Amino acid sequence: MWLAFIRKLFLTFIAFVILAFISYNILLRDPMNNLPLSAFGHYLMQLLQGDLGIPYTTGEPLAWQIFSVFPATISLCLAASVISLLLGIPLGFLAAVERESLLGKLLISLSSLSLAIPVFWLAIILLAYASQNQWQIAAVGELHPIYAVKQITGVQLVDIFLSDSPYKLKMMQSALQHLALPTLILAIPAILEMMRITQQRASYVLKQNYVKIARTRGWSPMKIWRVHVLRNTLPSLIPMIAHNITLIFAFGMLIENVVSWGGIGRWMINALSEQDYSAISAGVMVIGLFVIALDLLSSLLTTLLDPHQKKDWYVK
Repeated sequence: MWLAFIRKLFLTFIAFVILAFISYNILLRDPMNNLPLSAFGHYLMQLLQGDLGIPYTTGEPLAWQIFSVFPATISLCLAASVISLLLGIPLGFLAAVERESLLGKLLISLSSLSLAIPVFWLAIILLAYASQNQWQIAAVGELHPIYAVKQITGVQLVDIFLSDSPYKLKMMQSALQHLALPTLILAIPAILEMMRITQQRASYVLKQNYVKIARTRGWSPMKIWRVHVLRNTLPSLIPMIAHNITLIFAFGMLIENVVSWGGIGRWMINALSEQDYSAISAGVMVIGLFVIALDLLSSLLTTLLDPHQKKDWYVK
């Protein structure tokens, strides 16, 4: 098992080197840079030390700039991911159980639309609808401009909780109102995707012989679900959950400019508009590292929780 784990780390490092090479090639396209291709080794050592460079526009270290906006995107991604798990997995199980009924067919049909919904269009439609109906969640940005919160972690709710403002409760209410709409926008396709994945896996398990044998033995549906269906479905969903979080993260960066969310997606758009190659290169590097780290974490969790995967690792 340890040999397989070391191999996984080695493959992760190879992915990191390839990502660094792509990031370095972005820097080479900058007309103000005279970096030779042979300086890639020095650039790689800088990345390993956490040095992402300094842009031409502000002069502030790019690492500080990115990690001041990255938590905002992560908080949005986390909120949508939690809602997608709480609603998508139970609805997926329901669709698997009721797959022959009208309700099950309706849920399966809805789940097939998960990635067919243009999230950018959905953001504009929901924002316009909420504004026309004067919903409180129609507010854009992360917080009402009358409030000033000192940035500590980059996550608005946490920074408000750590502040000593006498209006802490009002500020939290405002932050939640601002968080609700972008979370809803991201959660809709994520819930449908989790429904589709869960329904397909649960339907596969329900067709297995051990489930049929359990029914012939007179096991109750609750016992069958507890012993067979849940144990053979939930661990195998972990890689797909990581994939779903990656999609939410990508969609979140797309809609940040629509809802004026101060995350890394909006920061990258500003860097592109200013043609700041150093910032673009650093942004690509950090986003790629996030995806690589998420994949590594999902692989480890799958190995620990899924007996079949654990057996494969030992065999390898």
